[in-house]
Amino acid sequence: MQLDVVLFDYSGVMTTEFSVPTADVPYDIDALFAEMVGAMMNAEDHPWHALERGEITLEAFIADVESRVPHAGAAFATDSAANVMANLSLRPDRVELVESLRSDGVGVGLVTNNVAEWAPFWRPQLGDLFDHVIDSSAVGYRKPEAEIYSLAVEAFGTAPDRALFIDDWTWNVDGAIAAGLHGLHCDADLDLEQAVRALVAATR
Repeated sequence: MQLDVVLFDYSGVMTTEFSVPTADVPYDIDALFAEMVGAMMNAEDHPWHALERGEITLEAFIADVESRVPHAGAAFATDSAANVMANLSLRPDRVELVESLRSDGVGVGLVTNNVAEWAPFWRPQLGDLFDHVIDSSAVGYRKPEAEIYSLAVEAFGTAPDRALFIDDWTWNVDGAIAAGLHGLHCDADLDLEQAVRALVAATR
């Protein structure tokens, strides 16, 4: 194994944990949590998947989710204080890791399942931190679909088996491995810097 590229997930890896706001919100917290976990874990197509691929608008998704969880739009609307993306922040230790890898000559990329209308919340934070950013809503594919990993690898002009993908959702890591990449599950207990440096050092 030789690693030329390390690909990071955004929410939950580069940022604080993705979570549904629970304080002073107008929706049923348990119902919305169940809805979102079900959407993320569902292998069948779902309006959330279509939103992340840029196939439907945020407005259309909100109308759909509110048909099942009244007032749930507060968690997604761009003008809401409870917006799930607006409440995420970059982790300084992860930023330092990306910068260090890049200075060592390792290609660094971001592969994110995201929403087109949310770009103002997160894209400006990144600046030029990454060599390439692969945004599901821009490319029309989402993790764990094989095509999004292929696009990321092609952006660097390298082979899948020379790239490491990191995500906090196991099924996204499994998708990367199925696409020929190396995968690393970033759970809450993982020392990510140590794990990544060990893998990269072993290939140099």
